Amino acid sequence: MRKTAVILWFGMLALINGNAQQVFYSQSLEQLYESLPEACRIDKATKDTVVLCRDLVQGDNVPLAFCFDENRVLEHVGFRFLPVNDSVTAKNVIVRFIEREWLTLLLTSNIDQTLTSYQENGLSILLNNKPLSRNLLQDKRSLLNLLKNSRNMTFKYDGKKYDVSLSCADGRKLTFLFPADSELLTGMNKKERDVRLAIQLKNHKSLRNNITAPDLSYLQLLRDTVYVDKGSSFMIPQINNDLFYIKADSAYNFALDKSLIAESFSNALLVPCLNNYTIHITHRMYGGVVKEYSVNSCDFDDYFLHDYDRYFGIETLGKEGKEKLTGTLILNDRSSGSIHLAYVSITIDNLLNGGTMEMKLYSNIPQHNIKSLFGK
Repeated sequence: MRKTAVILWFGMLALINGNAQQVFYSQSLEQLYESLPEACRIDKATKDTVVLCRDLVQGDNVPLAFCFDENRVLEHVGFRFLPVNDSVTAKNVIVRFIEREWLTLLLTSNIDQTLTSYQENGLSILLNNKPLSRNLLQDKRSLLNLLKNSRNMTFKYDGKKYDVSLSCADGRKLTFLFPADSELLTGMNKKERDVRLAIQLKNHKSLRNNITAPDLSYLQLLRDTVYVDKGSSFMIPQINNDLFYIKADSAYNFALDKSLIAESFSNALLVPCLNNYTIHITHRMYGGVVKEYSVNSCDFDDYFLHDYDRYFGIETLGKEGKEKLTGTLILNDRSSGSIHLAYVSITIDNLLNGGTMEMKLYSNIPQHNIKSLFGK
């Protein structure tokens, strides 16, 4: 783990100093990139770019997507089979997974190994509801023509597996069937995902204020002038995403008040950028490695804004502004069902005035391990 982190750190320094050598979080992505013809590789870091490669399948232009994160680390390489739009962006991790698999198919010369890998990972690719034939997989030009004609992606997700369909110009249908598994979808093991999260979270900067006005039609009177927007729960009722408001005249404001400590504590962990906290994170990673770093709460909230559902449960409430409030924050990855689990503590004074929050973070917990955290 330490070796991986050091390699990434020096790699990013090299990029900043103008070295064109790419840096990766994932060993499998590095191998995929290195298997590309040299003329098809990219020599600079950008957020997202598409390069037409003529050396991959002789005589054809193959659109390759290269995506970098804020740290100029190459996060994705794949065959760009759809134009980027809002619906694609909403399922970004799924689209990238399919793009990566398409590129792997175009590059591989070992079909048996590929099919064995599919079987081990629970992945099936169907053409008109039948498995792709060996002849098609070996004929790169025919395979490329099929991929270039795919469009109109549709998703079905039942919380455990995906059913993704693509319509082709000639009336045929391509279907991807695969489990909601973090390692499969990202192409990264837990150690690599933990390192990526630590680096990205530490360096992420929000460019916007994410507080939005409440939808008043969902508010229910709780007591006096206190209202609640009832959300959903995670595993147990005590861990939920209920939001609390105070009515003053005709206005409804998020609760952040000394008379409503429990409601204010929940809001602080669930409402993006409600107050400007410094979060000191003790990140417990794969292999017993522990990293400590501090982030701004607005940057933290923004990092997890789009791809995660948030839930919070209170453990203890402090008294007289001295004793610490404690609670459990769940960040549930919508795509894979894995979670990040954080134990949070803060004094009442810091809660109300935007001080320091302590967080013990356990990242990338697989779905099948989650129930053991809460009992039966």
